[in-house]
Amino acid sequence: MSEATAIEYEVGQDNIRILGLDIHNPVFLISAVVIVGFVIFVLMFQEGAAEMFGALRPWLTSTFDWVFMIAGNIFVLFCLFLVLSPYGKIRIGGPDAKPDYSYAGWFAMLFAAGMGIGLMFFGVLEPVYHFQNPPLGVTGQDAEAARSLGMAATIFHWGLHPWAIYAVVALS
Repeated sequence: MSEATAIEYEVGQDNIRILGLDIHNPVFLISAVVIVGFVIFVLMFQEGAAEMFGALRPWLTSTFDWVFMIAGNIFVLFCLFLVLSPYGKIRIGGPDAKPDYSYAGWFAMLFAAGMGIGLMFFGVLEPVYHFQNPPLGVTGQDAEAARSLGMAATIFHWGLHPWAIYAVVALS
């Protein structure tokens, strides 16, 4: 694992240039077709799209909320695996690479960019929102369960789990 592997592929070698833009053809073409098709559908059938998405969101959030919870936990476990395994010793940029910023600097940038304003706003709003509209099918009659679940959802959304997701995205 300590030996570097050389490859002959240059990043962007298959890209095309159009109007000064560097485009990876298959990725761009597929993404553009899906996005433009979606926008055309929504613009042509506004009432139908509003009805469909209005019904789709509650169904998705009530049916697949467990997937979101498990995915957050998988990200945390994956980060722990990376930290505790030999992969955690790999230095990105090579064995002699030096970081551009200190750990405190990186933490400050990540916090300010990713969570600072959201935590300031949603840190108060989210527990109240989840108390008034309890997730996971808890009824409003059980105030103690709604309070506990509201705080648990807030801690899940603003605690360790999003940081693990950010870390995996940053590493990719």
